[in-house]
Amino acid sequence: MNRSKITYFLIAFTLLLGTSGSSAEGSAVDIYEAIELALTNNSGLRSLRQETIKAYAFQIQADGTLLPSLSANAYLDRQKESTTDDGERNDNKGARATLEQVIYSGGKNSAIRSQSKQVKNIAGMIIANGENNAVGELYARFYNVLLQRERIKAEESAVNTSEQHLKEVSKMRELGLANSLEVIRAGQLLATNTANLSTAKGLYESAHISLMNYMGIPPEKRREVTGKLSVPEAEGTRQTSLEMAQANRADLKKLEEQLGYQKNQILIEKSGARPKITFGASAGYLNPYLKDDRGDDTWRAELSVTVPIFDRNTARGNAIRAGAVLEQDKIALEQKELDIKSEVETAWTEIESTLHHLKASEKALELAKESLRLAEVGFREGVTPQLDLLNAQTSLTSARLDHARSQYNHLLTIVALKVTEGTVIGWTGEKR
Repeated sequence: MNRSKITYFLIAFTLLLGTSGSSAEGSAVDIYEAIELALTNNSGLRSLRQETIKAYAFQIQADGTLLPSLSANAYLDRQKESTTDDGERNDNKGARATLEQVIYSGGKNSAIRSQSKQVKNIAGMIIANGENNAVGELYARFYNVLLQRERIKAEESAVNTSEQHLKEVSKMRELGLANSLEVIRAGQLLATNTANLSTAKGLYESAHISLMNYMGIPPEKRREVTGKLSVPEAEGTRQTSLEMAQANRADLKKLEEQLGYQKNQILIEKSGARPKITFGASAGYLNPYLKDDRGDDTWRAELSVTVPIFDRNTARGNAIRAGAVLEQDKIALEQKELDIKSEVETAWTEIESTLHHLKASEKALELAKESLRLAEVGFREGVTPQLDLLNAQTSLTSARLDHARSQYNHLLTIVALKVTEGTVIGWTGEKR
């Protein structure tokens, strides 16, 4: 009896775990969780984060310039000639450990160490810029799903209205109050609306799959999306947005760091024409030793100075090339600053434009609803032609779709402004 109870308990516990796991996997995802999933799973961002690994590799190489190089080797050989004075041996045995330390590299090593910090900062800016753009793209995909859902609702409403009208006209024909042409027209509109509904469902599926793919979720594990096409108000001014963009844009900071990196690269190239001082030491074992048939220790220390006299203009050419790259980086930075100003201005202009369109679509939707109401009343009373009623039904569907599209467009212009400012992730956190 006790075993049976334990067995039932284990089965129930297993089913409970399975149910909770499946419900967690199948639960609806909102915009905040979608952003977290995208920042974690998006393949593009995961690839960008490898920049930190490459920056670390650069850093350990740069730090290594402060350390000596160590090597060890051993050998055993035979030769035709005698290796000892008595002519008894013709083999050599030996082992050696060597240390070499660069004391002065012409400024190359110190420039490389400075570059390592800049490479790390550049990697961070690349990742931050990628995350900022990725969240902006996620907003577009997420709210496109909600937009397509609103389209389905509008088309379903149109189908329901068309079905009701077809039934009503069919009854009126039986009573002699409508003719067959009016029934055919009602059937044609129903067929058109049904086809539009099928198209809307297909667009929703495509948008849903696209969103899941961007979050790293395979189609067979798709999750429902929850949210509304709610439009927040745009805050701030053109000037405050420009100041925020200049302070936060990671791609701008990356170009600024790139200037410092390239200046150090010029120093590295110029070091090829400067003297170098190196200290070396080695210790080992030789057998035979000084052509005696015996083994003994040996050592050697050396301080060398290498002064380049003529390298066929290699260092000079490399320095000139690095200087040209620096000028290109300066031009790119100037253009980026101009681009940011243009992007801020464009973002605010589009916000104002889409806001006007949104307000107009709200008014048009109200008028379309009232027009349909009046057309339905007039048709039942016999004072409104059927074509006017059908046009009113079609106009209402179009007004609903236009209003949803206007909400989507205005929301995306606000998101685009936050992406331009480089603050879209923080702005999302504030909304939460």
